[in-house]
Amino acid sequence: MIQEPLAPPPLIANAARVLIADDDATMSSFCARALSAGGYTVVTVGEAEAAIAALQTQGPFDLLLADIKMPGRSGLELAQIAREIDPAIAVVIMTGHSTVDTLHASVRRGVTDYLTKPFEVDELRLVVEQALHKRGLLQQSLRLRALEELLRSSEAINAILDRNELAREIIAHARAHAPGEAGFLFVAGADHLPPQVFAEPSGATIQPAGREAVAQSLRIGRPLPVASAEPLALLEATPLTHGLAVPLRARGETIGALLLCGAHDEFNAPGASEFLALLANQAGNALRNAQLYSQLDAAYNSLRELDRLKSEFIAIASHELRSPLSIVLGYAKMVHDRSSGDLREYAQRLLTGAERIKAIVNDLLHLRDFDRKQTTLTLERSALDALARQAVERLVPAAQQKGQDLSVAQPDQPVILEVDREKVLLVIGNLIDNAIKFTPPGGRIQVEVVRWPHEHLIAEIARAVANPTMRRLTEGAPATWALVRVKDTGIGIPREHQGRIFERFYQVASSLTREQGGAGLGLAIVCDLVALQGGVVWVKSEEGRGSIFNFALPLP
Repeated sequence: MIQEPLAPPPLIANAARVLIADDDATMSSFCARALSAGGYTVVTVGEAEAAIAALQTQGPFDLLLADIKMPGRSGLELAQIAREIDPAIAVVIMTGHSTVDTLHASVRRGVTDYLTKPFEVDELRLVVEQALHKRGLLQQSLRLRALEELLRSSEAINAILDRNELAREIIAHARAHAPGEAGFLFVAGADHLPPQVFAEPSGATIQPAGREAVAQSLRIGRPLPVASAEPLALLEATPLTHGLAVPLRARGETIGALLLCGAHDEFNAPGASEFLALLANQAGNALRNAQLYSQLDAAYNSLRELDRLKSEFIAIASHELRSPLSIVLGYAKMVHDRSSGDLREYAQRLLTGAERIKAIVNDLLHLRDFDRKQTTLTLERSALDALARQAVERLVPAAQQKGQDLSVAQPDQPVILEVDREKVLLVIGNLIDNAIKFTPPGGRIQVEVVRWPHEHLIAEIARAVANPTMRRLTEGAPATWALVRVKDTGIGIPREHQGRIFERFYQVASSLTREQGGAGLGLAIVCDLVALQGGVVWVKSEEGRGSIFNFALPLP
């Protein structure tokens, strides 16, 4: 006995859409009123063919409520077709006679539940509610599986930096979730160039209707299912008239689009467009990363070529300068020794200038050897304090010429270690020469050699500015270091420049460069030579109050 609907319960949020298919108008009207009163959106039809048309044109529906016996196709056949159109739809079959065979057939056709006539309103609502709940669980399961697949796809495409390989991988992952005969990836061209189009399989060709579908998807900014009278694409002369176009975005910018094509409507599976939209976001970011990597790689290759040309220039220039420079120095020395008065003074100026050129050429050669990894060490057991005195003696005349006091402090005991004598002399000499240049007449320059515990060295460096190439002082560092200090009362270095003075060709100020000369290579060479022998370099300086340049070498 059919019971009329009671007073409607409160309407549910986001009401589910129900399609009722029954040739019995009275039963169809009863179910429609009962479910509408329960807050559902209801569409009724009287036969299976009309239900199929409604599923295709008015969908998606959340639930199909169908009579098992109708003119033409049965309710079970309709259930199977409905599940083919929308695999996530819930299906409830109404039957006057429920048998075991009927139940088995219902399960095989994808039926969620069934109602045995006659039934009451509460029973109808309960079965519909349970079927929709099962549908919700199914959708959640599908969503979780889609997210797992999306995660795997995201990991796969984000690991690829070659753009051609990445494009093929993006199309492959998209076709794996929304199967189609062909896929196309449009990637925006740089500098107003036309977009690049990738196709899988390679024999597929895009048609004007396909390009228009992509353009329309980009205009609306979301996935667009397409069913076209004109072919979207051709595959071995087979027209592909159905498709799904998805924009690709990265950091708020549209950088391309994805178009999947097929001969049939294969792109309306539940969650397909949502999955492809998420995949498109990942693909957009991966394409942007690949573009940035390509630009970075091109810039790196350009810099590497510039570095090669620079090294060649240094090698050629230094080689070509040394021969004429030797002649200039030889004749200038001869003229200086055999002349007097103004001519002798002119020869001395010529010698001084030639020596400066020679020093620059030698610096360039040192850098070339470092770049080519041709710098080798000849280690000898040496007294570091004795090397410091030798370096001071070489530069005392230059300091006296500027009226400066250059001295070396005698340590309490000799500091003995294995070093490359010539390279250590070059390091100390460069630091002293630097101090002479930037200390005004009447200033003082002092060189000290001391032993320092490792913890004192760490604390000292923490309070100073270390050179950028300083190696890490690990736990395996020596307990004691040999420390050389070169103190001056010169003009000092602004703190913002102290971290960069060890870079090649870096000058604190152009005015200093013009006044003092030099190519900005001395401290870079100091840094390289000390690091080569396992040491560290750092500076402490205060503008207007002088500088202290330090380098430390490990003691056994």
